[in-house]
Amino acid sequence: MANFLIVGSWKERGRNYFHYSSPVPIPFRFAVSSGEYAVKRASQNGIAIEVYYHPTHHENVYHLIAEAKNTIAYCEENFGKYPFRSIRFAEISGFTEGFAATAYPAAVFMSEAMTFHADIRKERRRDVINELAGHELSHQWWGTAQIAPDDREGAAMLTETLAMYTELMLFKRAHGIEAVKKIVAMHQEIYERGKGYTTEEPLYKVKPGNVHISYNKGLVAMYQLYELIGEEKVNLALKQFIFRYSFPNYPPASIDLINEFLSVSDTSFHKQIKKIFMQ
Repeated sequence: MANFLIVGSWKERGRNYFHYSSPVPIPFRFAVSSGEYAVKRASQNGIAIEVYYHPTHHENVYHLIAEAKNTIAYCEENFGKYPFRSIRFAEISGFTEGFAATAYPAAVFMSEAMTFHADIRKERRRDVINELAGHELSHQWWGTAQIAPDDREGAAMLTETLAMYTELMLFKRAHGIEAVKKIVAMHQEIYERGKGYTTEEPLYKVKPGNVHISYNKGLVAMYQLYELIGEEKVNLALKQFIFRYSFPNYPPASIDLINEFLSVSDTSFHKQIKKIFMQ
């Protein structure tokens, strides 16, 4: 709980109780987990990195720490400061269903099977630790503490789509552009397959349940933008976006993000940019 202040503690009926206070507002939610964990610790640019895991599930812990360092370095360089003093990854039982990992302010829960027991040696085209660390840790910028949009159409474009983009850029740094093209093609295929099960809609109006659009179409769209204007300008727009709309500023809408992309781009690209996100 390095990001909170202990106001008081007491013991009652054999149980320990703690009263915490946050020095800053919590815009989204907070996380609590408990278990008999082993812990590995590191740091990146003064930020404490801690991985809490079952003592026998150590296979990918060092790789996870390395990818956390890479993610913090990339996001701080391109988007702005990490908002807390620590980041903690906590293993969750493989019996938990519905997600591979999920992010909270200063904490990420990651599944036993998908992260800690993943055999990344078997799949040369994928690096699930790189992908999950990049995606979930980037939610400290997109969705849990800084960019915290209202629950409305297009909100997932500002959280999941931007996390997918960050994940992709970190994958590019680790594995190169040719590997990235294969990942983009895979997500394009998943998106095409998903069309038969949900209503098609433009990315900037995506509803919360249409994950094949916010995740898969979103990744493809951000890659198209990357090819059109380049990583440097995309990241400049995202840095400006976070500066203008980071909590507790007024919650942004998806059109605000599109306007940031337009502001850093040559006017000759504006029609294509609007088409990417609005059709």
